[in-house]
Amino acid sequence: MPDIHGVFYDISPHWDVKKAKGLDTLVYVTEGKVQYQVEERVMHLTKGDLLLIPSTSTRSWKNDKDAGHRKYTVVFERSETTYQNFIKDEIILFKPRKSAYYEQRLTFLNEQWHSKRLFHEELSQNILLELLIMSAQERAEWHTSPVKESSVRNMQDYILQHYRRNITIEELASLIGVTPNYVTVLFKEVLGITPIQYLHQTRINNAWNLISTTKMTIKEIAEHLGYCDQSYFNRMFKKWMGIPPSQVKKT
Repeated sequence: MPDIHGVFYDISPHWDVKKAKGLDTLVYVTEGKVQYQVEERVMHLTKGDLLLIPSTSTRSWKNDKDAGHRKYTVVFERSETTYQNFIKDEIILFKPRKSAYYEQRLTFLNEQWHSKRLFHEELSQNILLELLIMSAQERAEWHTSPVKESSVRNMQDYILQHYRRNITIEELASLIGVTPNYVTVLFKEVLGITPIQYLHQTRINNAWNLISTTKMTIKEIAEHLGYCDQSYFNRMFKKWMGIPPSQVKKT
């Protein structure tokens, strides 16, 4: 299992990190922009980007000059067991297809790590290992045509920008120039879920962050995210996160 040294959720940090190395690092950006430099490579990360930095690489990061950001960062140490051969000593930067799922798992990992509940270390290690395996699997199986990949990326970006309102399949079809029937087929082929499922996942991920970091009521959060019916919001939240929003609020 990977030995986790720290899990962090940065919300518009007003600091940066100078050059350092020593531990493997996973970064996932949930909002805004941030600049990383790993060795001589400069990378501008935006929402949905996942970056894996091996312990052997010198890295630093700083805020974007025009926009703030939010990101999850997990620093860990690899064990030498054979089943972790998929983790290479290479810099990896890509946008996972199931970005909403990655964010949900990192949200849960962050909550588990800081809760200090019974078995929190074991559960946190398993979540991180799952994400590392998923990223390796996705990169190894990347065979979707560039045209389809680009079309779905455009729809993803559109949903991420407008997720607080009810987005129609017709809108997405017009965006990429296909029929409404083909939108769902294409989206599911590339990401494994429908556009509506992706919309709800994006909303619920944001709901968890709002419950955890603001004083908004659950009713206010539901309305803010485009849910007119709070009971429906509660059902969607529990379906996606496994617990009702009221339980997160109590915690």
